[in-house]
Order: sequence, then C-alpha cells, then structure tokens
Amino acid sequence: MSDKKLIFKKNLKNKKNTPLRGISILNTNVKKSLISFTAAAALAVTGLSLSNASTTKAASEVLTSAPSVVRTNTMSNLYTTPSSDAKSAGRALASNTAWAVGQAVQDDQGNTWYLVGANEWVNAKDVTDTSAVTESATSSDTTATADNVVNTAKKYIGTPYVWGGKTPSGFDCSGFTSYVYQEATGKSIGGYTVAQESAGTQEAVSQASAGDLLFWGSQGSSYHVGIYLGNNQYIAAPQPGESVKISTISSYFMPSFAVKVL
Repeated sequence: MSDKKLIFKKNLKNKKNTPLRGISILNTNVKKSLISFTAAAALAVTGLSLSNASTTKAASEVLTSAPSVVRTNTMSNLYTTPSSDAKSAGRALASNTAWAVGQAVQDDQGNTWYLVGANEWVNAKDVTDTSAVTESATSSDTTATADNVVNTAKKYIGTPYVWGGKTPSGFDCSGFTSYVYQEATGKSIGGYTVAQESAGTQEAVSQASAGDLLFWGSQGSSYHVGIYLGNNQYIAAPQPGESVKISTISSYFMPSFAVKVL
C-alpha cells in the first residue's frame, strides 16, 4: 500500500472518532443540567430553598379566636418561635401580670402559643385568658344580683294591693316590680307593664330564671307582671283585695312570655 493511501485511511479514522467524542461529552453535560434543573424544580414546588431547607418546623395552625389579653400564672418563659422545639428568648414575664395578645397559634404537638412581644411567644399553659375570668365573674355577679332581687321581693310579702301603688304602703303589679328592681339593682325598669317589657331580652317562659320578669297578655298590651322565683313559682301584687304573695305557675293562669333584665 502506498504512503498516500495509508495517510488517507488514518485521517478518515480520525474524522469518524472525533464527532463521537463530542457527542458523548455533550450528552454528559445535558444529563448534568437536567439533574440540576430537576432538583431546582422540586425545591420550587415545595416552597423550600437551599438556604432554609433545614429550618425548624413552624407552627402548624394560626387560630382565628384569640384572647385580647392574658395574665401569667407564674413567672413565664418567652420563646422565639411558637413550635414544639422552640428556643428560649432569654426573657420571662413576671408572675400575675397582664399582656396583650397579638396572635394565637397551635403547634404540631397541639400546644397553643400567644404572641406577646416582637417575635416572643408564651405557652398558653403558663397563662390565663382574662376574658374567661371576666365572663365567670360577670356570671357570678348576675347570680348574686338575681338573688338580691328575689330576696328584696320577698320582703314585701303581705303588702296590700293598691291600684297605681308604687311604694311599700301599697303596690299594684307593675309598681311592685318597679320598686323591687330599683331597690335591689338601682335600675329603673319603667312604671307600667308595657314599658317593663323593654327592660331586657324577651324569652320563653320555659327559659326564665330567677329574677326574670313574667308577663301576662300579648307583647305591647300586657296587663300583669310578676317576678320569677324559680321552681315554677313567682311573686306578684295580684289584684284588689289581695296582697303581695308567692304563687305557682299553672295552666289556669299561664304567663305569656318572660323578659331577662339582668
């Protein structure tokens, strides 16, 4: 074989090998790019980034109902995040102090946290919702006031019925209820039955509690009123010739509706 032919075959072999090497390198680069793109896409879908992929798990749920103020039961530690693995903020709230609440959340362990400072959270188990305490105190006050109304009304058992009477020397039905409420609560409920219908919230007789007003007749034209004592009994100034007395509710003389004043 001549030298020219040998050189031509070598050149031809080199030409065939060169593009194959280029394709192999190109394929490798494409695969690497594809892997990088796929990883980036996955991070974008989950909302994570490389810088925060290892961030501590945050609170799982923001609560829509949060107390406006809480009071510490004891000295209460503050935390930087509202989560089950929260880190201490290095500060604590003094015992028996009130703090405004900015937000309430529940962590993945079911613990409730209150935001009481700039990125400072207190565990709900360390504080008391003051609104619940206030509600309980209000309920107790209402019960005490109702008892006072009942006890005041009973003081006047035996007082004679007097048409238009509004004093302990003689009462008519609305004069009696008006006088008792004024003395027991300091509240004016009006001087006659129709006015007293608007002294509180109307309710069914079956829902009445001690201290509520009971009315006979249609709303807007009631003709008799008394004070419910509980246990199906009421006290009233009944009619001419009688005196203030306690009676039992019956189908024979059934109240039409009740009004909760307290």
